[in-house]
Amino acid sequence: MVVTLFALVLLYNWINTGDYRPLFPNMPESEKSEAFDLLSGSAFPARLDSRTGDILVPADRYYEARMMLASSGFADPSSAQSMNMLDDQSSLTSSQFMEEARYRAATENELAKSIVQISSIKTARVHLAAPRQSSYVRNRVPAKASVVVVGHPGRIVTQAHVQSITSLVSSSVPYLAVEDVSVVDQQGNLLTMSMSPGLKMADMQSTYKRSIESDYKARIEQLLAPIVGIENVNSDVDASIDFSEFETTSEVFDEAGRGPISRSEVLSVDRSRGGSNVGGIPGAQSNIAPNDTAINNTNDEAIDPIEQPSLQTSEPTSTRTTRNYELDRSIKYSKDAVGNITRLSIAVVINQKVLDGVAGEDVDGEETPRIGALNVEQLTELVKSSVGFDEARGDQVLVIGSPFMEATVIEEITTPWFENSSIQFIAQMIGIVIAFALTLLFVVRPVLANMLKKNDGPSS
Repeated sequence: MVVTLFALVLLYNWINTGDYRPLFPNMPESEKSEAFDLLSGSAFPARLDSRTGDILVPADRYYEARMMLASSGFADPSSAQSMNMLDDQSSLTSSQFMEEARYRAATENELAKSIVQISSIKTARVHLAAPRQSSYVRNRVPAKASVVVVGHPGRIVTQAHVQSITSLVSSSVPYLAVEDVSVVDQQGNLLTMSMSPGLKMADMQSTYKRSIESDYKARIEQLLAPIVGIENVNSDVDASIDFSEFETTSEVFDEAGRGPISRSEVLSVDRSRGGSNVGGIPGAQSNIAPNDTAINNTNDEAIDPIEQPSLQTSEPTSTRTTRNYELDRSIKYSKDAVGNITRLSIAVVINQKVLDGVAGEDVDGEETPRIGALNVEQLTELVKSSVGFDEARGDQVLVIGSPFMEATVIEEITTPWFENSSIQFIAQMIGIVIAFALTLLFVVRPVLANMLKKNDGPSS
């Protein structure tokens, strides 16, 4: 009888040790006590883990427990409270310090909720150090922030995610610069290590180079996959990219070679007309009228004004020409594009069996050529056309055939039959039935037999 009772106790403990999972990991002790009291008051089978102290609930009733706590007004501690906490906790007797502390806590919770929306972030906590700002600009103290992130298992918090987090936090808090935001992961690694502008530029250039190479690699493999099969081709691309930045300003004169062009011309002519004007040296002789010989003289020789003071046959003329010439002039401003590809080196390896046209077996078991023998030169020209091969640029494309190693077949890991949850449930039911039968046979039956014997003894 004692052995039977001991077996029943062991069976009960075995049945109650089903699959349990933590309800809320890393829950504060005060909230843990409240949640456990709510579950116990509702007769829910919850218990405490002796090692971690977490609340454990049956795995198949996990969401039922969460819904039960939510209906009782208990919120998930991992979901940060929002700005509504300011309305719930506001009071006329609250000091300014408490109001600022609540506002800061609400801002931290809102930022944490926004950061958790990133696919690779599981949980996040934000700590803000925002001192009270002065009315004078020179006395203002910059704010600072710290963010602790926990990534999902199997996912990586990339540098792009870190930059997004720092930009999000700095844009949400006044007087908070991006460089004053620190991001730390669950291992204590500082993800926002300060980098010089040169290193940041080098990192961006390296990322751009890898993206270009990946694009060409995918283009080549997508082109050759329908011909040889995706498992029979492998490629590698190395791109030389010029990240030099040039700005050129040039001034060109007479680019068409037409020479100087007259822009404007001004012609000025001054003439003084007169016949037999009185002239000569002032005096009595200058007032004497000229004789007929002097008037009819048609000789071009100059006449001395002293001898003939009254003869004036000259006609003074003044001519001025002003021309302005201009040359054809053009000013050009050019800025070269950054990230130009200066050289491509491409290597493609194709399975030699495919190049040789190895025969395969069809449905009827007859050997038929799976693919015809391929010409390496044709494949090379095909690859050159797909990547925009430029011989003047120094591009190189190499296509070779080589035997590929056979892929190792990984055997599927099967779960033992006795670890199947369905079989374990059936075994538990069978154990309950057997325990009930043993209880009736070895406990209830002897007790009833003794009671019957005691009752039959006095009567006899």
